Amino acid sequence: MVNNLLVEVYVPAISTSYDVLIPRNARAYELLQLISSIIKRLSGSLFSPNNTALCDGKTGRIYNNNMTVEDMNLKNGSRMMLM
Repeated sequence: MVNNLLVEVYVPAISTSYDVLIPRNARAYELLQLISSIIKRLSGSLFSPNNTALCDGKTGRIYNNNMTVEDMNLKNGSRMMLM
């Protein structure tokens, strides 16, 4: 089994989406740190990760920091938002 998932992360603050590999065994708070760092770097620091949250890309529901990737029902191709 592959240990990573490819998800799309939309960042409304900069109106941009990024494809990001995330580990299957991570919790939301770990993903928030990882994805925020990646987006900051990829955006050339246009995005500054202050008071951010990860959300479901379809419903806008904010993920609880202790949720696992499985709890969030993330699959390859899932959409998330970094708010």
